[in-house]
Formats: sequence, structure tokens, C-alpha cells
Amino acid sequence: MNVKEFLKTNTDINPYSIAHKMWPNNKGAHVYLSRKIGENADRPFTKKDAELALKALNELAAEIIELKI
Repeated sequence: MNVKEFLKTNTDINPYSIAHKMWPNNKGAHVYLSRKIGENADRPFTKKDAELALKALNELAAEIIELKI
């Protein structure tokens, strides 16, 4: 499974929250990502997008791993 498929199909992760980590200066990041991976996607999901998404997901994973009881 690639990053785009993961964002589209995984229900445990909110892709719109990831979008704001991918493009922190873009107030409409969630809309931008939706236009790239949504059902009616009209923009390409590029290699750079995949790299940004993977970085954001890895940061989230690191935060989860660091959790303490």
C-alpha cells in the first residue's frame, strides 16, 4: 500500500489533520489534500506530496511511541 492509498482508506487517521501538518501555512490544507486524494480528485498527488504525508505520519508515529502511562 502506498501513502496515497493509506490516506484514502485508513479510518484510524484523519487525513485532514495530516494535511495541516503537510502544509502548515495553508489554512485550506484539508481542501487541498481532498482535491488530491478525494473521490473527485482534480489535482495530482505528487511524489513531493507523498514525501510530505509520510513525514507527517512518521512524526505522528513518533509522538504515539513516546506516550507514557
